[in-house]
Amino acid sequence: MENLKDALSKFKGASNETELQTEFRKLAPIFLYGGYIDVRGVYKVYIKTVEFYFHSEEEKGIHDPIVYHRNGRDLENVPYFPLMTLHAHNSGFDITFESEAGKYRASALIRSYEVKDKAGKYLIWNTENKRFVSQDKYGFNKQSTYLYALLNGYSLNEKNDIKWQPDNTIKQSKEPSEDVRKNVFESESEWEYKPLKVPKAKLLNRKWSFTREDQL
Repeated sequence: MENLKDALSKFKGASNETELQTEFRKLAPIFLYGGYIDVRGVYKVYIKTVEFYFHSEEEKGIHDPIVYHRNGRDLENVPYFPLMTLHAHNSGFDITFESEAGKYRASALIRSYEVKDKAGKYLIWNTENKRFVSQDKYGFNKQSTYLYALLNGYSLNEKNDIKWQPDNTIKQSKEPSEDVRKNVFESESEWEYKPLKVPKAKLLNRKWSFTREDQL
């Protein structure tokens, strides 16, 4: 399977949503089966569900107003992230692949995931105690924001010790399932996220969510 960094380097955006869906279908298996996030050699975070986000900064491009890291949301002119930046925000953690040359923002939200420790045990978030607990049986986490408990300790000295680790031993028996992105609704504006007050107003034409059905 292709290395994630190489695949993201080749991504050049798209002129319409059909093309974008095709590109995301190519990338999804690499996020889900191509490796994991190595946290200091102590934890391994395997992505189970990835949600893609894409927003063009050009007037006639594809606009995704819910995107956090873009011009006009928190700042008028937001610098572009380097490739594969880990971006923390109110909804969790993204792996970014933006392009200043292409004038677009692109990211993959870690929506659900499995965590293993050095002993091979699963770490599952306990909502009552509000912490991760270890267990032998299989389990996964559905809330991206819980990753704050693991992905902390960024070093101010040279390189940090949280990295993507390619792994071609993860078995794939079926294609990832596709669905709509969680809690993303149609917006009144293309540039500012103002969800319509209609329960069924989800962006059904922008699925962009892929889940690995295989268990580790």
